[in-house]
Amino acid sequence: MLRIGWLFLTLVGVNFALAQDKDQYYLYLIGDAGLSSVTSAPYVTVIQSQLNQNDHVASSVVFMGDNIYPRGLEAAGHPWRLEGEKILMAQINIASEKSNVFFVPGNHDWKKGKRNGNRQILHQQAWIDSLNKENIQLLPKNGCPGPVEIALGEKLTLVILDTQWWLHPWEKEEGENSLCDFKTRQEVMGEVEDILQRNQGKQVVITAHHPVFTYGEHGGVYTLKDHIFPLTAVSKSLYLPLPVLGSIYPLYRKVFGNIQDVAHPAYKEWTSAISSLMEQYPGTIYAAGHEHNLQYSTKDSVHYVVSGSGVKKTHVKQKGYAEFVQEELGFARVVVKSSGKVRIEYYTNNPIPVFTKEFEIQKKPTDDLGAMADLKWVTARASNQYAAGKSRKKWMGANYRDVWAQEIKAPVFDFKSGNGELKIVQRGGGQQTLSLRLEDPEGKQYTLRSIEKYPEKAIPEAFRETFAKDIVQDQISAAHPYGALVIPYLAEAAGIYHTNPKVVWLADDPRLGSYRKTFGNRLMLFEERPNGKAKDMDFFGNADDIESTFKVLDQLTKDNDNYVDQSFVLRSRLFDLWIGDWDRHDDQWRWAEFDKKGGKMYRPIPRDRDQAFFVNEGRIPRLVSKKWALPKLQGFDYELKWPAGFMFNARYFDRSFLTAMEKSDWIREANFLQSALTDEVIESAINQWPQEIAGLHGEEIIKKLKARREKLTDYALNHYYFLSEAVNVVGSNKHELFEVEYMEKGDVKVTVFKTKKEGTIDKKIFERKFVNGETREVRLYGLDGNDAFKFSGDNPSKIKVRVISGEGKDLLSSVAGNKPLVYDNREGITIEAQSRFKDKRSDDPAVNEYNRKEFKYNLLAPLITANYNIDDGMFLGGGFLATTHGFRKDPFKTRHLFLGSYAINTSSFNFKYNGQYTQLIRQWNGEVDLDVKSPNFVNNFFGLGNESVFDKNIDDNPALNLERSIDYYRLRFKQWSLNLSLSRKVGSAGFLKLGPSLQVVELERPEANRLIKDYEATLAAPILEKTKTFAGANYSWGIDNRNNSVFTTRGMYFEQSSALMKDWTNSESGSFNAHQASLAFYQSFKFPAILTLAARVTGGITNGDYQIYQAQILDGRTELRGFRKTRFYGDSKLVFNNEMRLKLGSIRSYILPANIGILGFYDVGRVWYEDSNGIDPSTLSGQSSVWHKGYGGGIWLTPFNMAVVSIEAAHSVEGTLGYFRLGFLF
Repeated sequence: MLRIGWLFLTLVGVNFALAQDKDQYYLYLIGDAGLSSVTSAPYVTVIQSQLNQNDHVASSVVFMGDNIYPRGLEAAGHPWRLEGEKILMAQINIASEKSNVFFVPGNHDWKKGKRNGNRQILHQQAWIDSLNKENIQLLPKNGCPGPVEIALGEKLTLVILDTQWWLHPWEKEEGENSLCDFKTRQEVMGEVEDILQRNQGKQVVITAHHPVFTYGEHGGVYTLKDHIFPLTAVSKSLYLPLPVLGSIYPLYRKVFGNIQDVAHPAYKEWTSAISSLMEQYPGTIYAAGHEHNLQYSTKDSVHYVVSGSGVKKTHVKQKGYAEFVQEELGFARVVVKSSGKVRIEYYTNNPIPVFTKEFEIQKKPTDDLGAMADLKWVTARASNQYAAGKSRKKWMGANYRDVWAQEIKAPVFDFKSGNGELKIVQRGGGQQTLSLRLEDPEGKQYTLRSIEKYPEKAIPEAFRETFAKDIVQDQISAAHPYGALVIPYLAEAAGIYHTNPKVVWLADDPRLGSYRKTFGNRLMLFEERPNGKAKDMDFFGNADDIESTFKVLDQLTKDNDNYVDQSFVLRSRLFDLWIGDWDRHDDQWRWAEFDKKGGKMYRPIPRDRDQAFFVNEGRIPRLVSKKWALPKLQGFDYELKWPAGFMFNARYFDRSFLTAMEKSDWIREANFLQSALTDEVIESAINQWPQEIAGLHGEEIIKKLKARREKLTDYALNHYYFLSEAVNVVGSNKHELFEVEYMEKGDVKVTVFKTKKEGTIDKKIFERKFVNGETREVRLYGLDGNDAFKFSGDNPSKIKVRVISGEGKDLLSSVAGNKPLVYDNREGITIEAQSRFKDKRSDDPAVNEYNRKEFKYNLLAPLITANYNIDDGMFLGGGFLATTHGFRKDPFKTRHLFLGSYAINTSSFNFKYNGQYTQLIRQWNGEVDLDVKSPNFVNNFFGLGNESVFDKNIDDNPALNLERSIDYYRLRFKQWSLNLSLSRKVGSAGFLKLGPSLQVVELERPEANRLIKDYEATLAAPILEKTKTFAGANYSWGIDNRNNSVFTTRGMYFEQSSALMKDWTNSESGSFNAHQASLAFYQSFKFPAILTLAARVTGGITNGDYQIYQAQILDGRTELRGFRKTRFYGDSKLVFNNEMRLKLGSIRSYILPANIGILGFYDVGRVWYEDSNGIDPSTLSGQSSVWHKGYGGGIWLTPFNMAVVSIEAAHSVEGTLGYFRLGFLF
């Protein structure tokens, strides 16, 4: 009986436990569902039935990319737009109204990975946002990479990444001026690690588009049919057997891969980065689509889910780490139970899962709760690493080294605030600062930022662990470690917003949890984080809310009732200039939001004042701060040489938020600051520092502030003139009227009104008079909505006005004497009768694009050049590069290169000018190429024919008076060549170039007996000391799809060129034509290191009455190694180059880190030549069958992974020659 009782109690306990183990959360994972046919997919009813039957269980549906085939959501008005919207809505309708719906971008959403793919993502996000449903989102937003962390209940955390951002080779939000929270790959990975760390004890599911492991097409897995009948991939009915040939494509995808395949190096970089992180946190789930099937794999206790068969299914094979695969339409579901158990389920067309994997959430490791010392104050210094002797101070600057080393007394940070205990929310971003984000019980946030800086992440990876890191670290001493402490007192007087930083000592506190090891025992700055409500914060203007720059830009675009207080922006920016704070890019600002009638008003809040009072001392930093290098680092001094250059980091910010400010506004705000920032204010603020700090540089900073204050109006006007050269006036997605009036003296007045739907004026929202002589161009962007542009006034003006009217039904009325340039689609704008304008309308979808980051600084930079070859010796020279930029001219408007060099051995002089003009005629770029070789430029001439002789013993003949045998074959000449051309891109990889050519050549007559004199004696007419002038035309075209033009490891390059020339020296002169072609292939393998095979074939033919220097020349430096420069001359030529380049490893040198490798090569080539008798005079038989061969090897380096340096030794029948190159031969 007793046993029966125990059994009864046990069964009751088990049943009770089972009853309590309820499903707590459902996470549905669907990939590649971007066709309208998704509504008829059989698994949809399974999902909907589960959601309806379990509507008490919280749920989310994640669409893991390729949400719209074939290339994402097009712009409004595009023929494919409505279909794209229907596809998105079909996916949304799969989920219940209670479910969260998250869309993750895939490569097809990024325009199939093509240029301008970032626009398509923004289109998709804007449409989803327009639904105004908080539970339906595209994440990450704004084309950012993420990660986005979402808490789904107590036990589940969802992390969303945009992996196409990682792979995308075109425009994207990346780098310093990105508005994303995480701007680089390192920052993205750092945040993923932080999320994994702080979510230990929860189930983390990372969702993205691209899988880590896959055993379908993207993993190089193909069927036998794919190898035998490859054309069925194009059309299912094309069963044309192509054995062997059919295997080329599948093998290419398996071994090499395109960028969307796991074999591709860029893809491998991503999978290696994310998998190495997840392996440190067992139990993590990584879910992706991309592959059109269902897969489950596990490795190192990480679960890999592939669910990409939303509307398509492709072959998959169970191999590798895969435990389950299926080629069916379906989805995966993650079930989190109240007990902590997790189940991954796969479904197709049946409510019963086809595969299930169950496990438990990994337990959170126990935190080290060791006691901390009971301290209230600590004496510490900002850093110990900036001590320097006289030499370093001379070259690198004295800076604030003494301040960094000075000990100060700081209070120990207390996690208890006035509103209760502060808790750590997450680790902060930033490339140089360790930071933590904290929050009090009322939701107010604060930051702790390390005073010491760690610039390693801000340094390109190739320069880390080198002298570059130490130089950058050393220059941290140019920033005042406590500069931010005095800014609130100055900002209060200036009437601008500010945080209130304080120095604290962050002890080794158990409450730091997993951050204890990294953050404990450091001097930190503690300050408010501009975030959320700020009604009780007067230093943030008692704002109704605080937003990011991203959000403000979005709000300005959405509604013209929202506006920025530009006068407040101007005052804040002049304050930045005054205190020497150069690092004010977009993300260094938050915005105070104020509710106004009908809309919102925004004022900027600066954050992170670490660069206030940054100095530039030392010879090297001063050189680096020159106008042609990094003028933003001019430093905080008594005078500022170029304010516009100093403001570089805010170049987009200023051009977005200071557009309405006229000259009088700049003078007014400068005068206000001059009167508000009195001597008393300055002295009082600086004396807020502890005496031991103020006593070091306080007086000097006071004097500099006073000096800069006196010249503030001059500095303000300098920047005003710079910004006024070209101004964007940007509307919104609502309706506006842009009125443009041409005034006296050539000034232009622009007024923008908000209009109602019927077109009547509501209110004025912008007004500015642009002054002739200050402004050369005004660009009016209507964006979306129905906008009108009206021009009036007959006064002539040099100010160019562009109208980019945008989407919507727009109207142009232009009765002015000046003609605006009008951009829109053909049907997008109505032109009133008799309107005067320059028509720039186009069918290009990008015609209405507004790019707020278009601006680039013009550049004038010096150049130094050096080169060496065995024939000419050392070439030394210099010159300059001048680059200008203009409207929609990418990568520049004009570029002028002037370069002169001198060969010491041969006294040869070479001058080159290259001028490039982007979109000179529509899509055609212009180019001017001038090349002057004088007075003794040297080539070699060994005679015509394939077997011409190089007699190395000819210098033994005393009659020739030769220092070296090669001197007998020297060909000295003067040459001027001028090529004018038009060029353009053709598709994504093609190019075309054509234009007229002019060539003037004179062969010099040697004083002594040389081969060229012997050759001339065989001719009917002399050729030496006779100036020849040739004119004609040339063209070239080709395809370049190399992955890197400097260090090519994959791809192909083809170019064919022709020249048609006539000798204009006299009326009896003839003409000739020359044609050349070159084709190169590159492919890399793992063998076991990276082995690159490179092969090139080059050929050419010249017909007609040509001179010897216009023959087809087989050159020893650039084509046939092992032979001398310009070695063989003929009517035609053919040469094959074959190279193997093997990477051996990396040199982790402090001075010159580099990858190092070896190369081996084999070149073979020849020329063909026939004289008037049809024979080759270089041979005894009159015909040549000889192929010249050169072979050898060398070593190569890629210093900092930025360039290639190679050293080669080549052997041929004529001996062994060495070559030093910047780059490879090809």
